[in-house]
Amino acid sequence: MMRSVQPIGMIRHFLFSDIGPSWLKFDGVTEYARATYPEFVARAKGLPWFLAGTTASTFKLIKVPAGTATVASGFDTDAGTIIGSDKVTLGIGNLPAHDHAYTDASVTMAAGKSGLLAGVLPIVTGSTPSSADKTTGKAGKATPDPVPIQPPGFTANLFVFAGRPRA
Repeated sequence: MMRSVQPIGMIRHFLFSDIGPSWLKFDGVTEYARATYPEFVARAKGLPWFLAGTTASTFKLIKVPAGTATVASGFDTDAGTIIGSDKVTLGIGNLPAHDHAYTDASVTMAAGKSGLLAGVLPIVTGSTPSSADKTTGKAGKATPDPVPIQPPGFTANLFVFAGRPRA
């Protein structure tokens, strides 16, 4: 397509894995020649999603994992800034205040009364079983920190328009 129709840097989702040489994949694998896309490289180099290739004359684009929010709109950060994560680690601050009940079972043995019968005949051996219902200390927060939840969706391939390739 002509540059007047598609501006360099336009990002699009597609269901196909290859849509032509003007559209570059955000797959973290495919390498492109810097000389083939000079205007795109001049604009994109130094951005966190623009990665070095295996040689100085190549580059690739960061892999955008399935299920990652690929675009967050707004003017409070620079366009192209990487935000969010595809993983969430819960900590104690994400849990409401709570405790756990458990039973603390124990056996007390009288001196000189142990032997083969210790587990079979508590009366003869002098062992005294006991148990106490206990509760752990409180953990968590009265108002837990929210955890981002990923909405359901479907996967599409992500591409950026890099202009007409130069031979």
